[in-house]
Amino acid sequence: MTKRPRDSARAARAILSALEAADLPALEEALERSAELLPPISPYPDLEGERWELIQAISLALRRGIQRVRRRAGGRWEDLGACMALLAHLARTPPIAMRQPVG
Repeated sequence: MTKRPRDSARAARAILSALEAADLPALEEALERSAELLPPISPYPDLEGERWELIQAISLALRRGIQRVRRRAGGRWEDLGACMALLAHLARTPPIAMRQPVG
């Protein structure tokens, strides 16, 4: 079994694409895939690790928004604009070469 590449730009594009399509199942799948690519605390002490930390924070905000939608809690999804702007930035900038994990 081969490991999937840990490409933060690709993960950001997948999440952003599902958001723009307003496709909730695809969004949940993209969030799940991005969570599988890297553990909760990045072993990469470089800029690519920082990008993944951003994706993880964005994913958390999006999951909370999905829960509100499912509960029909109403109100505005206040974090959505910021999430989309950050994802767009991550999606259009190339991933940074990662060093080997420390340890």
